[in-house]
Amino acid sequence: MTEKLVLKVQGMDCAGCEQRLTAAVQRLEGVRSAAADHATGVLEVELASGSDREAVTARVSEAGYTVTDQEARS
Repeated sequence: MTEKLVLKVQGMDCAGCEQRLTAAVQRLEGVRSAAADHATGVLEVELASGSDREAVTARVSEAGYTVTDQEARS
């Protein structure tokens, strides 16, 4: 079972930012997939159930971006 986490991210302004953020988040345990879009400022992450959502937001911050909003969907 998985859940989807949709994060509004500030600071992405190019395709390189998308790639860097996507790669950083995909390395986290429990992340099934991740896709960032700088045009919309959204990062969508599919997580294994029970995974640490806070680890995702922490990784976004470590990569130099700011999470301004988040929504979890089953």
